[in-house]
Formats: sequence, structure tokens, C-alpha cells
Amino acid sequence: MFLSDKNMIKVIDHLKDSGIIKFKTEAYEVMNLDTVRVYKIRFPEKFSRKQANHFSAEDIRLFCQYFNINANYIYGIETNMFLK
Repeated sequence: MFLSDKNMIKVIDHLKDSGIIKFKTEAYEVMNLDTVRVYKIRFPEKFSRKQANHFSAEDIRLFCQYFNINANYIYGIETNMFLK
């Protein structure tokens, strides 16, 4: 799994745990993703390598813009999760 995938999942979990979103599907809807695709990203070992699933750059852009998340955090460049 890519670092960006791990960090996206971490941020979605944080948003839910902190009460910013009630359900994880709220974050998925912002990116126009369904739960099946996110499941394949979250658990890549359960699927063949031919079907590599990752969050796209556009998924990350939409997500960061909507929730005011620092895209550099997603890519592992900075340590601040939220934009100031």
C-alpha cells in the first residue's frame, strides 16, 4: 500500500473519530468513491496485484479541498494534517 493510501485512510478514520463526519461514507462521497473501492484500497492483500487500487490524485484533491486537509500530509511531506 502506498504511503498516500495509508495516510488517506488515517485521515478518514481521524475525521470520523473526532466527530467531523458521522460516517466514513461521507468522505467517500466527496471523492465519488463507493465502499467496495475503498475496501480494495484498505486491504490490497486480499486482491490480485493485477487489480492495484489506490486513491487517485483527483480523489486526494477533492478530499483535501472539501475537508481543508493538507495534501502534503497525505503524501508524507509535512506533519500538519490540517491547513492553517
